[in-house]
Amino acid sequence: MHRRGDSRKQSERLLREKIMKLPCITLITWALLLLTTAYGQSGDLASTRLLAIAEKEASIYRKIAEDPDFYTATDLDRRINELVQSYRSYLADQPDDVSAYVLYGKLLRRLEEYDQAFVAFLKADELDPGIAVVKQQIGNHLAEQGKGKAALTFYLNAIDLEPETAVYHFALGQLLHDFRSEFIEGGIFTRDALERELLKAFRRAANLAPENFDFQMRLGESYYDLASPDWRNALVHWNQLRKQANTALQGEILDLHRARVLGKLGRIEEAREVCSQVTNPALQNSKQQVLTEIAQH
Repeated sequence: MHRRGDSRKQSERLLREKIMKLPCITLITWALLLLTTAYGQSGDLASTRLLAIAEKEASIYRKIAEDPDFYTATDLDRRINELVQSYRSYLADQPDDVSAYVLYGKLLRRLEEYDQAFVAFLKADELDPGIAVVKQQIGNHLAEQGKGKAALTFYLNAIDLEPETAVYHFALGQLLHDFRSEFIEGGIFTRDALERELLKAFRRAANLAPENFDFQMRLGESYYDLASPDWRNALVHWNQLRKQANTALQGEILDLHRARVLGKLGRIEEAREVCSQVTNPALQNSKQQVLTEIAQH
């Protein structure tokens, strides 16, 4: 019985992790936006039905966000299965509803049913090739399958459709980094061109979402990714970001980066001084690694 209970708890935890990958507000926003676009008027029976399914899904995410233990594993599994069946039933009745394929595809991605989600997004793209998030989702799947060249096309299409969406630029930058050897060896980019585009993508993402700490961090780290790392611009970036740190932990993480770069620039005493400001116990191993690296210069 004890093992069965542990298994149930693990199942519950894994399912919660799967479905909480995307903010519920995104789901509702997409439902409203796509339904309005698709039907153009309120009161349409199909749109009302689809919105009800989307809102039911969002309510599950909200309850889990408020109380992670609100649902038992069995209850949560049942509710998710009901959602899947609701989308399938709806699509059987409305096989050309692009909004439903997008929402259904996102749910399947949450559940890690990646191949089925891919099929749903391909159908959505067939019905309407002008939806940026669909291009992104198809690109994500292709990248996960190791098909960098194919993913590149879809990421670029997403950016063309919504150039002010930061996450698309971020995804492009990461793709260029992850598949850099393939792109260079395949003649898609020269090394210099790839590095320019990589920096451009991460810089654009950071500029479009200045409050996103992860995007800001990745821009700073991208200076390290160059064949000849740009330590000076990296330091400028870390210094600017340090002034905007929202927590003590963020500040100390940035101090470690600043110390490392100062060491690379030969400013050893400054590097050690900055490192001495890092006191968080969780960062002591990283601090020691930086100090060891500094000592080698």
